[in-house]
Amino acid sequence: MLQDSPTEKLTTAVFGFALAVGALSLTKANPETIMDVVGSLVLFSLSFIILVVIWWGTSEIMSKINQSKPVTVLLNIVLLFFVAIEPYLLNILNANVALFPLSSTLYAMDMAFLMGVSAALSQILLKENKTTLTPQQLRYFRIGRNNQFICSCLFFLSCLPWFLDWTIGGLNVRVLIWFVTLAFTLIISSRKRYL
Repeated sequence: MLQDSPTEKLTTAVFGFALAVGALSLTKANPETIMDVVGSLVLFSLSFIILVVIWWGTSEIMSKINQSKPVTVLLNIVLLFFVAIEPYLLNILNANVALFPLSSTLYAMDMAFLMGVSAALSQILLKENKTTLTPQQLRYFRIGRNNQFICSCLFFLSCLPWFLDWTIGGLNVRVLIWFVTLAFTLIISSRKRYL
């Protein structure tokens, strides 16, 4: 690991910025109903948890790979781009119901790319450290990579137009898929720590 490398500092700063902007966006919202308040908090919570899980995983991955390789630098920059635009997409997701079809599609694609790039970084870690990691560590990082890949696919799947039209209990199926993805991520992340 490159201690206090520019990559590490930039990664921490961008994740911190994204989380702060997301929280600040709640202060300028003008909710009109209780559902507006609850909806904003639920979507922010979803975003917050996903970003923290990705940050945690990225920090762990980046500490174990060669951060100076061009492909690693490029993937990290791409990841940070999708992290940085996440608060904006969350804001427009809540801003206007008429924009929800577009904003929810963009948000789902952003999350899919975040998870996909994270899976690619995990693959680099596995490839670079195949001989130095213990079998338990290899299994731990494989489970993480597979989890990220599955979550990326679920977010891409949620972009399909009919998931926007369908609702269950008044909640949009696209958003329900996001919650299922979050629950799946949290369950797998907590279970893999005990392997």
